[in-house]
Amino acid sequence: MKHFIIILTTISLVVALGSRCNIDHGIAPLPGKLIATVYFRGTAPENTQGIYLVVIPQFPPHAINELYHSPNSLPLDQDTVVVEMELPFGKYEAISLWWYSKETESNLADVIALPLDPFNNLLPLGFEINQEQPIAQMDLFANWLRVDRNAAIEGTIYFNGPFPENTLATAVAAYKFKPENNVDFLVWLKSIDFTIDSNPYPYRLPVRNGNVDYIAVFWLPERASLSDFRTIGIYEDPEQPGKPAKLSIRAGEIKTGIDIYADWSLINH
Repeated sequence: MKHFIIILTTISLVVALGSRCNIDHGIAPLPGKLIATVYFRGTAPENTQGIYLVVIPQFPPHAINELYHSPNSLPLDQDTVVVEMELPFGKYEAISLWWYSKETESNLADVIALPLDPFNNLLPLGFEINQEQPIAQMDLFANWLRVDRNAAIEGTIYFNGPFPENTLATAVAAYKFKPENNVDFLVWLKSIDFTIDSNPYPYRLPVRNGNVDYIAVFWLPERASLSDFRTIGIYEDPEQPGKPAKLSIRAGEIKTGIDIYADWSLINH
């Protein structure tokens, strides 16, 4: 589970840093092409800035210039959209759709589609284009409800000491269900905030109404390997200390007082 969080955190940070940027991979025509058919369900939220196709040659990516990011948003008022992207020949390990808000920076919770391979441990589904097969076709299914957040969770995170000097990122995330395996950390993710930088830290997580069974604080050190992510606190059930509390949130509701106590000693476990 730690491995998948690291992978998703890396891709989220890279895409967030590269959001709204056109990545120039050269002016010469590229020999290959991806044709992606996107099937939308529902209606785009009013705060939608756009939705973009992102192609990832190596998963997880290590730098912004490794990504292929569509220069323009896909149409927001169509049920089915066909988008083409010229690419060099090669293997591409992941493809995704990222939603951008007019109000907040894009992050991991804004992945509105990421096809997974059921025959490869539910890792991202990739494709290959070459001289013999210069065109690849992929289908993506996007449900607008995933990013139509009509409620919120608010609270304060209290750390039992200063941030370690080697801190790369600290995040708080809310999940529909408690993640039990790798893919759950993406599938059940409802909202995440990577900007924790103070102690105490007042947080606000926009979420879709419904249940939230798991809220946790994660810490990642600089130069992290795939085993260095740590869970350092959860929102606990006051009647069962040590166990995650479960919330039921109505549309338009703001749940307040959802405080979390994070313990730095857990980074060594």
